[in-house]
Amino acid sequence: MGTLQLRVPDWPGHLAGQHVDVRLTADDGYQAQRSYSIASAPEDSRVAITVERLDDGEVSPYLVGELKVGDKLELRGPIGGYFVWNAADVRPLLLIAGGSGIVPLMAMLRHREALGNKGPTRLLYSPRTIEDIIYKNELDRLTSSDGGLMVFHTLTRSQPSGWKGYGRRIDRDMVRDVAWPKDQGPAAFICGPTAFVETAADLLVELGYEPAMMLDGNAIGGLLREIFAMEMTTAETTCAGCGTVNAVGRVDVYMQAPGVVVRCPACEQVLMRFVHGRGRYWVDLRGTRCLEFVGAG
Repeated sequence: MGTLQLRVPDWPGHLAGQHVDVRLTADDGYQAQRSYSIASAPEDSRVAITVERLDDGEVSPYLVGELKVGDKLELRGPIGGYFVWNAADVRPLLLIAGGSGIVPLMAMLRHREALGNKGPTRLLYSPRTIEDIIYKNELDRLTSSDGGLMVFHTLTRSQPSGWKGYGRRIDRDMVRDVAWPKDQGPAAFICGPTAFVETAADLLVELGYEPAMMLDGNAIGGLLREIFAMEMTTAETTCAGCGTVNAVGRVDVYMQAPGVVVRCPACEQVLMRFVHGRGRYWVDLRGTRCLEFVGAG
């Protein structure tokens, strides 16, 4: 795991929760592209991305192990317009993260700190072990200096001696303990692996939350990658109803049992439906006239 600080010429600025696409090109012309959430606050002068190294990955080993100060990267962004939070929002804030899904939520917490927002905020963070807690020291500092922020950890694989936090996968009782009551009108954001997002969203729906409040900026790209076995973050959809073309990162996503519904942000037509169960996926693309993605090469 490593965080890269990037100086981006003519950077237009970003919102907390957005991401960028990083593309690498080999000497033979082969290209690989991946999407990474922005970890830095909009107020920062540099763009920070936190990269989890995957040993069999095409991009992350280079970014974490080989990239040197002064090297150049091809970057596209900022991307994503719906999974964003502004510190001017006075509603109670609920953040739920699984693994590296903490990255865009950390951008929100940094944005919150930069503007001196002390509004009530709760973070439920689910890594495997205490060593896997990303930004641990910074989270400890924020909770000790900000009475409005509460951070709850749940370690799913192992817990150190004397651990006082949760020690299991997220469940109904845990989410009920942490989440703001629905009648307080909270803003809620979930980010993490697709299965984690679906579970957390279902649990919040059971508590009365609206599905539209629980959008994951990376879940759909990850879901498409699981189904189609290729990088689809930059895929573009053409609505069969109104003809509007949208990047996957810009569609409206609703996580609710028994699956995921994707709607066109222009006309609200259902573009795609995904249901996962018993080791199988059921995919309905009838609302999408075209799903176009950029292949390698």
